[in-house]
Amino acid sequence: MTPTTRRVLAAALPPVLAALPTLLLFLTAGDRLPDMLPVHFTAGGVADRFAEPWVAALVPAGLGAALAVTFGALALAAGRRDTTAPGTGDEGRLLVSGSWALSGFLGPLLLAPVAAVLDRATADGAVLPGWAVPVGLATAALAGVVGHRLAPPTPHAGEGPAPAEPLEVGPTERVSWSRTVVSRTTLLAAGGAALAGAVATGLGAHPAVAAGGLLLGALVAALGTARVTVDRQGLVVALGPLGRPRIKVPVEDVAQAAAAEVSPMRFGGWGYRVVPGGRGVILRAGPGLVVTRRSGQRLTVTVDDADTAAGLLAALAGSPRC
Repeated sequence: MTPTTRRVLAAALPPVLAALPTLLLFLTAGDRLPDMLPVHFTAGGVADRFAEPWVAALVPAGLGAALAVTFGALALAAGRRDTTAPGTGDEGRLLVSGSWALSGFLGPLLLAPVAAVLDRATADGAVLPGWAVPVGLATAALAGVVGHRLAPPTPHAGEGPAPAEPLEVGPTERVSWSRTVVSRTTLLAAGGAALAGAVATGLGAHPAVAAGGLLLGALVAALGTARVTVDRQGLVVALGPLGRPRIKVPVEDVAQAAAAEVSPMRFGGWGYRVVPGGRGVILRAGPGLVVTRRSGQRLTVTVDDADTAAGLLAALAGSPRC
């Protein structure tokens, strides 16, 4: 069995295992379950929507299958990508450990609604067990560690992207390069979805919960844009429409600049990412600027025309400074 096949199985199997205890309980409980089961709970944990057992069983079955296919496909795609692409985390292990952690959290949450009505004549007034979330969090932490250890590592073909060829820049020439990158299909969409969900929650549940969702949605959407600038001062990445916060790399701190194709999964997703060995502003997949600081830490920024940015920064970092 190849490492890629083992990685795909390691990523796809946990969601199935998470749904299995709940499905087995459905199959074996028999008359111990009422005619209608809870499928939704209020913010206070009280059941407010119900369905027949066979409909309720579709929730863990469908969720487990969908997550298995998703994580399996992502793991397969990760195994086919060029392993010389930049990234300070191991993409395959991140996927597998993420699958295990999410499945560890979902397992108790899927089981809890069925356990709440076991041996009850009716599901009316059923309350989500208080152990569901704490057990889910503990299981997620443990499962994430186990998944990371079980995942076969992705072989790396090199230490990173090749340094950019410096552009020709005169010692007194005034130069500047700038581009704006927008994450329309990821962070902006996620922020919009969070905002819509917050409005719906405010209308149907609790205003305080909606306020938190509005704040989160606005923050996610705001961080879906970045302005990347290279000049004689170095590199500046200004986040959001207001240009705050800012990430700066002074030109005297630049050890190497390069351009490479960037995969968000190597950084564990989109947005501002902190991973072992560096940071990233990952707003989409595609070309990116990779700057290695003199400390060895890397800053990766996804942006168009990264070749020009890397070449200019390499030239400025290597030029005499007055």
